[in-house]
Amino acid sequence: MRHFKKVALGSNLLNVVLALTASLLISSAEAAQPGSYNMLGVGTISCGAWTASRREGRASLSEQWILGFLSGVGYEAGGGDNPLNGVDADAVWAWMDNYCRANPLDRVAKAAAAFDAAHPR
Repeated sequence: MRHFKKVALGSNLLNVVLALTASLLISSAEAAQPGSYNMLGVGTISCGAWTASRREGRASLSEQWILGFLSGVGYEAGGGDNPLNGVDADAVWAWMDNYCRANPLDRVAKAAAAFDAAHPR
């Protein structure tokens, strides 16, 4: 059988723990603000990278990410906002090409959100 010693937290260590806990709570509250979300994957690349990959014929992952993002917008809206209504994949990619040429420093996710804003259905 193991025996555990009780260890008292010193006041300095307790202050550090409290400060770290407070900073984590503040960071979590900031991250959870309405309208914000965490993003991973291809949506984080720049429009300049989108344009280069399209020109080089290696954009299939990015192209599918855009379609998935926009499909998710339509799904989540429950039919209220369906940005893919009446357009096909080639139309989406052509729109993205134009947007990204004009805004090479924007993220692909921002371009996809701009597509949604321009195509509310």
